[in-house]
Amino acid sequence: MIAVLAAVTALFTAQGTAWAGAPTFATHVDYAAGNAAQAVRVADFNKDGHLDQAVANSYDNTVSVLLGNGDGTFNTKTDYGTGDYPAGVAVGDFNEDGNLDLAVDNLNGNTVSVLLGNGDGTFNTKTDYATGSGPYKVEVGDFDKDGHLDLAASNTNDNTVSVLLGNGDGTFNTKTDYGTGAYPFSVVAKDVNKDTNLDLVVSNVSDNTVSVLLGNGDGTFNTKTDYGTGSSPTRIQVADFNGDSNLDIAVPNLSDATVSVLLGNGDGTFNTKTDYAVGNAPVPLDVADFDGDGHLDLVVGNANDNTVSVLPGNGDGTFASKTDFAADNGPFGIAVGDFNEDSRPDVTVANYTSGDVSVLLNTTSP
Repeated sequence: MIAVLAAVTALFTAQGTAWAGAPTFATHVDYAAGNAAQAVRVADFNKDGHLDQAVANSYDNTVSVLLGNGDGTFNTKTDYGTGDYPAGVAVGDFNEDGNLDLAVDNLNGNTVSVLLGNGDGTFNTKTDYATGSGPYKVEVGDFDKDGHLDLAASNTNDNTVSVLLGNGDGTFNTKTDYGTGAYPFSVVAKDVNKDTNLDLVVSNVSDNTVSVLLGNGDGTFNTKTDYGTGSSPTRIQVADFNGDSNLDIAVPNLSDATVSVLLGNGDGTFNTKTDYAVGNAPVPLDVADFDGDGHLDLVVGNANDNTVSVLPGNGDGTFASKTDFAADNGPFGIAVGDFNEDSRPDVTVANYTSGDVSVLLNTTSP
């Protein structure tokens, strides 16, 4: 899943089409997921060339899979059992059979559930692996450079991130924990210091910081360095927002209705944040070039406003004022993909209160 964001960005940048004006989206269309849907990831699970969705449903202890038709519509969900209170979902080929699998972290179960895929859009019964206490989000990457995908889970109750090294057969080794800030909400794996080793970037809700843990390339990580954010940072993303080939950080701040952007120096350090206004209670964040100008934009879900805010990027690390688009009730997760295959990035939102996903198709005019 680590390469998915980069691949999506490259796809839309490569179109070579300059689109007109600010991004616009069609009215959201909703598809049933489960009770308290709060995380969503996008991938082609049945190998038909169309993007599908996987949604973690916290109160149902399930993950819903909605297969896509390639025209922006999705089929009725199929549910698969997870652990207790699934809060995050990640995608990768963990047993290296060419089929995509799911990893779901279970906040109340202190586990991550691995569901191996069959390549036809169906998934096998879960296998659980212990994490720290209260895992909220899970990330995938090859942390020890052995060619096998590993997992990292942010543990809200014990202020750690658990790293589980993969064996390449769909199984994972016992966790190793690394310290973060207080109440780590989400984790992203990227090479922020350009040493070819994946690093971890973690948002800490109770500290108002992000922690950067530089990787050693052998599956171990160094002690964290913290950088200030706004109040109660949530779903972190890492990308190059100012075109200097250094990775930057963006994170919504739940309590002050902003998103903080921290520009990176390319050596694993980051500059002081700049904040941009979004909606009320922003939780999820994703990035893509929605208006086709070659610059990455931000899309943020606002849980109390039932909206998503889109902030166009200027290409220099700054962002224009938000435009809001309606979603269903309680947007808590977000993902980007070209669902109707018109070469424009669309948005899907997992709605905690209404238990569904809202699909917003990109209508920005060429």
